[in-house]
Amino acid sequence: MSEKQMDRFEGMLTQLVSMVGHLKEDVDTLKADMTGMKATQEKQHAEVMGKLELLRMDQEITWQKTVENERNIERLTRQISNN
Repeated sequence: MSEKQMDRFEGMLTQLVSMVGHLKEDVDTLKADMTGMKATQEKQHAEVMGKLELLRMDQEITWQKTVENERNIERLTRQISNN
C-alpha cells in the first residue's frame, strides 16, 4: 500500500470512529427519551383507567336508579288503574 492510500484509509477510519461515537450518543439520547415517554404513558394510562372506573360506577348507579324508577312507575300505574 502506498502512503497516500494509507493516509486515505486512516482518514476514513477516523471518520468512521467519529460517526460511530455520534451514533452511540444519539442512541443514548433516544433511550433516555423513550424512558421519559414510557413514564408519561404509564401515568396517563393510570389516569384514563381511573376515569373509566368512575364512568363505570356512574353507569351502575344510573342503571340502579332507572330500575327503581321503572318499578315505581309500574306501581303507580297499577294504583291508578285499580282506582
